[in-house]
Amino acid sequence: MSEDLRSSRSVSPDEAFPHWAAPIAASVRNFKGGTLIVNSAPFRDALVEAERIWVEENIDYKTEEERPPGQRDNLTREERIIELESELEKLRLGERETGRGWGAGNLHVPHPMEINTARPEDVAELLSEIYKTEWQPAFEYFIYKKKVREREAAEELLKLLQECYDFCEKLSEEHLRDLTETLFVPTSNQHLLKKIHVPNKADITSQHITSDLNRLRTSANTHIFPVVEQLFFLTEKHHLKAYIKADNLHPFIRLCVKCAWISSVQDRPLSITFKLKPGSNFYPDVMISRNAPAPEVDYLVWPIVFKYDNGPLLLKGIVHCSQLK
Repeated sequence: MSEDLRSSRSVSPDEAFPHWAAPIAASVRNFKGGTLIVNSAPFRDALVEAERIWVEENIDYKTEEERPPGQRDNLTREERIIELESELEKLRLGERETGRGWGAGNLHVPHPMEINTARPEDVAELLSEIYKTEWQPAFEYFIYKKKVREREAAEELLKLLQECYDFCEKLSEEHLRDLTETLFVPTSNQHLLKKIHVPNKADITSQHITSDLNRLRTSANTHIFPVVEQLFFLTEKHHLKAYIKADNLHPFIRLCVKCAWISSVQDRPLSITFKLKPGSNFYPDVMISRNAPAPEVDYLVWPIVFKYDNGPLLLKGIVHCSQLK
């Protein structure tokens, strides 16, 4: 008798079936008759159990490593949607890096001396670098930690950037006013000031003086940045203070503050678009779609920057296009 034949005869009845079919085989062996086997309750239960075993053995969930056993079955519909959106975002990021040359090998972080020139082009370049390097970790912070939808996460990050700009614009105006007063009134002695005539601010302020003071502030940017950053976290809204402890978010905010301050000391204000009305037309000349391009924009992800109102484009905005027909 051959070795193969002897081996085949030593196999038990249960071993002749795949593991997942064992409940069905047992149900058939124990069937007592009285009705069609396919109509019997034990056989139907065996089918359900066999299906469960087959799924466990054959379905490979991509995020299984991230969840304890059994927790996936308890996912709500909202959590499952958020998880799927996160997977889509990872695919989109990889596509952008491959198709548009935004990979890590192409990154160029501006040198501090380049930033200190504070040209409008430097502002646009820094904004671009923030999106390439720090936006994604910050985006994932809201997706995974805050459990919000993709759109909410993108809008929250854009809102943070705008708050940085609003804060720095106000702070810069106060700073420039104080410098101007100090420049033309070389004393803070109130007793003496009461006895002399101090020119009106409107009389002593000119575009030439403002430009000179802005160049002076620009040359001191390296020393001003740390102070501006601390003032931002100390004086802004309470919810921003908690973000300083978030490893994925704090670097994003710091660079946003730096970029906002550079922008605030420009002689001519940059024109920055922070909001787009849902349903606005998609213009490829000034926009890049982070998903499949479509005729209409759903929401703005990263701002559009012009050198000044109706001026030349410095940075295309990142948008999410509407996929609804």
